[in-house]
Amino acid sequence: MKTQFSRKRNSLIGNSWIGPASLSVVGIALLFLILRTVAPGAIAALSTPFWKTGSALSANVHTAGTFFGNAAHLAKERDRLLAENATLRTEQIGLQAKVQDLTKLVGSRTEFADEILATVLVRPPVSPYDTFVLDQGSNAGVAPSMRVLGPSGVPLGTVESVTKNSSRVLLYSAPGRETASWVGEERLALILVGRGSGAFTATAAREAGVIEGDFVYIGGASFAPVGVVISVANDPSSPRSEIGIRPYLNPFSTTWVTIQP
Repeated sequence: MKTQFSRKRNSLIGNSWIGPASLSVVGIALLFLILRTVAPGAIAALSTPFWKTGSALSANVHTAGTFFGNAAHLAKERDRLLAENATLRTEQIGLQAKVQDLTKLVGSRTEFADEILATVLVRPPVSPYDTFVLDQGSNAGVAPSMRVLGPSGVPLGTVESVTKNSSRVLLYSAPGRETASWVGEERLALILVGRGSGAFTATAAREAGVIEGDFVYIGGASFAPVGVVISVANDPSSPRSEIGIRPYLNPFSTTWVTIQP
């Protein structure tokens, strides 16, 4: 019986779980126990660098995440501001164009008497040739037969028909339209005949002395010319000269006009 018990005890001692690794764990545990008993602050001092390192790594990870998040937000904000800037730039260009058009139209005048300012809504080729549609009508005081002037007071035509909020203008250059006028320094009377597309024709006595470059005016409408003589055809068999006249102002590029009684 004694021999059998001895064998069992020896087999437990020699079992594999009591090996170098187990002895190391036991040794470390004993060392920490001794340090905690003899020098309680030593364990905290030894572990503090590891805690600090872990905290620093965690802070760095958080900082990196915040940086990339802020970078994406800033990029989005930058794109939004660039889009707003482009929109404002487009609006500025449009306003500058309007100011230039109005400056050409009214110059430096600050009093407009009974003039009505209007925008050209429709012009050729959308509307029939040599007609305009304006954005002012009877509600603004527009009435048929009122005179319509372009930039610098250049005569363009007269109001033909009116609605409450719009009006239709027949240009002096409308095909077949006849308008009393005069030409040159001698103020020679002419009858302008519209040819369409802003052009005119007229006839005058050969000895009247009309030459190319003379300005043509419409009586009573404005002191600005309505056209310029570009050709004078003298036929020896005819006592009168055929005069070709181009518009002083291209009516089909006009965006603003004034309407006068």
